Amino acid sequence: MAKKAEATKTPTRLGGDKPLSTFVEELGFPEGFAKRDADDSNQDATSAIDWLGTKRPQRQNHWPALCLAVIAQAEGLLKAEQVDSLDGVFASHPVKNADENGNPINTLNFEGPDGDQYRLRPLYNKAMDVVRVEMRREHPSNAAHATQSWPAYKDFISDVFRTTPGGRLSVACHVWEEGVLKAKERRWAESLEREVRPFELVLVGFDTKNAQPGGALFQALVFGYFRADSPSLTWESHSVNTASSRADMPGDIAGFRGQHVEMAVEVKDTSITSDDVETVLSDFLEDLAEMPNVTAVVVAADVDAEARSALESSNVIALSRDDLRARVMTWDLPKQQEALRGCSYFLGRIQKRSGLQERLTEFLNSHGLSHDGSTTTADA
Repeated sequence: MAKKAEATKTPTRLGGDKPLSTFVEELGFPEGFAKRDADDSNQDATSAIDWLGTKRPQRQNHWPALCLAVIAQAEGLLKAEQVDSLDGVFASHPVKNADENGNPINTLNFEGPDGDQYRLRPLYNKAMDVVRVEMRREHPSNAAHATQSWPAYKDFISDVFRTTPGGRLSVACHVWEEGVLKAKERRWAESLEREVRPFELVLVGFDTKNAQPGGALFQALVFGYFRADSPSLTWESHSVNTASSRADMPGDIAGFRGQHVEMAVEVKDTSITSDDVETVLSDFLEDLAEMPNVTAVVVAADVDAEARSALESSNVIALSRDDLRARVMTWDLPKQQEALRGCSYFLGRIQKRSGLQERLTEFLNSHGLSHDGSTTTADA
């Protein structure tokens, strides 16, 4: 039996074995409730605890929140009466069975000396939220049914009102320990491992630098991204170091609807600054002037704020590698695998460099994945 509640603690996460003192305010108990000296030897407190162990309705799993609510209700009424305890509460405070309009009241409401109502239902809601949400314990969500069951708890309620302030703390600690802490905690799945999202993995960890020809690996990733993201378009590209004008294409990658260009993408495996907008990207921007309805995108390893703003003023969408990753995080597994197939198509059919494809495959293999992003065990 607890002799004194632990000091108040700030919850660090939902669930766990937090003490009653953590939720004094949330449960509707008065300030300082948990700092009282528990009165375990009080006869009425002992009677209330024994009743919970031997006489409470065994099929009513809502008893922890209901009993905590009863104790909070007693604290409120006793404070209004300016007494520490009350013998025969049902005689001195007849239960209200109907409201001012004559409608029946099924829950437990007491009227205080000032005419205020001390209602069980709001306190039950508070206790239920603490048990179910804050402590993540299995507990019924049945406020109406639970508070209507109070007549079966009359002996317990009488003992709670009759005991000392320290006795009520002892009873509350018992309910907390036996009814809350020992209840099964509802946990999110912790043992399940998230299957690797292969294209997201590549965007995060695959080094596209130091390969020949430079920029080919990054352009392959960008090609794979748009091919998977917009499958309704026909995507074309050309090998790096081939001028877009010579390839008769706007940008490095283009998406066509029939013979009309819908989207044009310029790819740079470098960081783009505001200075680059007028120099490195000048040819791309000039081509766009003749195609005002084309969705224009610049994808770079990184894009600083000024460059992004300058491009947006020309109706060009700027995407960094991190931007691509943020979008890909929401993709399902088949879509991510399709993006990798697009990368393979670019490297094998457009760039025609088997060594670059092998470099990407080696990276995937090192993470337990095959060339198309499926697990190697599944391929076996």
